[in-house]
Amino acid sequence: MKNVETVLGPVPADQLGFILPHEHLLVDTYDVRRSAEGVLLELATMSDEVADYKAAGGNTIVDQTIYGLHPDPSGLAEISKATGVHIIAGTGFYHQQYYPEWLDGWSVTQIANRMLGHIVDGFAGTGIKAGIMGELGTHHRGVKANERKVLEAAAKVQAETKRPIGTHALFTEVGIEQLNILEAAGADLDITLIGHCDTNRDIEYSRKLLKRGVWIGYDAVGQLDKQRDELRAQTIATLIGEGYLDKILISTDIAARARLKIHGNEGYKFLITKFLPLLRSAGVTNDQIDTLTRKNPQRFLAGK
Repeated sequence: MKNVETVLGPVPADQLGFILPHEHLLVDTYDVRRSAEGVLLELATMSDEVADYKAAGGNTIVDQTIYGLHPDPSGLAEISKATGVHIIAGTGFYHQQYYPEWLDGWSVTQIANRMLGHIVDGFAGTGIKAGIMGELGTHHRGVKANERKVLEAAAKVQAETKRPIGTHALFTEVGIEQLNILEAAGADLDITLIGHCDTNRDIEYSRKLLKRGVWIGYDAVGQLDKQRDELRAQTIATLIGEGYLDKILISTDIAARARLKIHGNEGYKFLITKFLPLLRSAGVTNDQIDTLTRKNPQRFLAGK
């Protein structure tokens, strides 16, 4: 299996073990949300949280913190060194509310060149390379002009680098619009993921995407304001029964202080300690769980 670019260098995909494919370790959304909840910046604290995940059986975390969310690739490298957990960094632009004004004047090619540089040469001054483009977001009521440019740029970069793409698509069926844009721009759906599908509780939405060959993310596990985890588990079991096991990724999208172990919750081990038992109760076998948590994300991250 191919190598995957981590913040400490390339690692064979089949050595990544148990993977959380959509998380945030160092993130700061205060500029937009004006809440301390979305400020995770303390290296020592976050290293402890990641170590706790490792102790529970986790091996790899994909940090999809990109422009607009204050990414810190060097900080991720320090956490990886301290814990022995593989960390994969994302590149791209989050969504319109978080975009810098200068992006208005950028072309698709300019945006693509920025992401391409992060993948090929690394983030400025670090030598750390991105292993995924994402999470590339759009407004949940429709894709705005600049968001379309970012998606088109990602497809352009993917054609050159064979790196995977992950999106942010909340609540509605906006993921279908994202998919239409990506596919028209030449994206390879075998390594393209529409994220947060579990924030839309209609299973038909997931089916519409899966029938077109794209990956879907049930990656807001533990966010009970969006859906009960019991329903997430039941829906995943249903989709597996319909033959879609090989196109589903699961994660917890932690980006809030309240969800951390230091604040009395499960932190990044939540999927292991709380959600996997629900999947088993819904009839998902251990072999299928192994596919969801190891084989699928390894294959997705390996690209082409």
